[in-house]
Amino acid sequence: MRILFAGTPEIAVPTLRALSEHFEVGAVLTNTDKPGARGRALVPSAVKSEALRLGLAVLQHDSLGLQARTEVAETGCDTLVCFAYGRMFGPKFLSLFSNEKLNIHPSLLPSLRGPSPIQGAILNQMTESGISIQRIAREMDSGDILACERFVLQGDETAESLSSFVSLKAADLAVRALGLVQAGTATFTKQEGEATYTTLLTAEMAHLDFHRSAKELLAQIRALYPWPKARTLYNGQNLMITGVHGSVLDAGEQKADADIPVGTVVGKQKGKGIAIATGDGLLWVTSLQLEKRKEIDWASFLNGNQGFLGARLG
Repeated sequence: MRILFAGTPEIAVPTLRALSEHFEVGAVLTNTDKPGARGRALVPSAVKSEALRLGLAVLQHDSLGLQARTEVAETGCDTLVCFAYGRMFGPKFLSLFSNEKLNIHPSLLPSLRGPSPIQGAILNQMTESGISIQRIAREMDSGDILACERFVLQGDETAESLSSFVSLKAADLAVRALGLVQAGTATFTKQEGEATYTTLLTAEMAHLDFHRSAKELLAQIRALYPWPKARTLYNGQNLMITGVHGSVLDAGEQKADADIPVGTVVGKQKGKGIAIATGDGLLWVTSLQLEKRKEIDWASFLNGNQGFLGARLG
């Protein structure tokens, strides 16, 4: 078994590292280098950087046409493992592999198919999620399941923290799953239940509507951190809300006075942060970031913005 590993972001790095330790990884396929901050020098993907550190051959293409397929064929890889590569594989590309063609997806399929399952689990206030290793199929994320692992969500995860957790869990699961493939004992089961779908994250999803419940807002803020960061307006400037206190399970339990308009900054409290009135209770904010400024804790923000308490956001 000789593996072509396809992946791009940091979440896929531990899996690449683990597979290279236990199996033969013939090459790594990753997205092309992208411009850095403010259009500076091109920056390699996290997976490319790790592949080079491991001494693995790296393939990068803007499309998976004839040239890409020729280079992949020359690697002699018979097995494909994909984790957050960022492109769809067509039948001609998949036909290059005589063994299994697998995708690692951070949800309990068929729940949360699509490009943002980690953010989707947080946005939907789910109490459980997981990782599925599936056979790649023509319809997105519809393939039969080789292995899965469930885990409980605590209600205080961000997209960043959950991605870090998933990255380590996925590496271990991938080694166990590929071990079954190598031994010839892998079995697959069809997905059961109603499929749900996620969409690509966009900057437009970041707007905070304080008429919504504190639970919904807390979930939105955490799901969109570190990108695109949930935001509102303060004194005509974009203000990003980057951290919140507590769990989605108890958000909004503390109520604001009924005559206070939603979006009003109503107070502060040590250990909780800044309170903002929402559609059903208080949202406690722990860190903020004005546009073109650094992210800072709530107390530092109040020190630099004396009129913030009592302001109405949005």
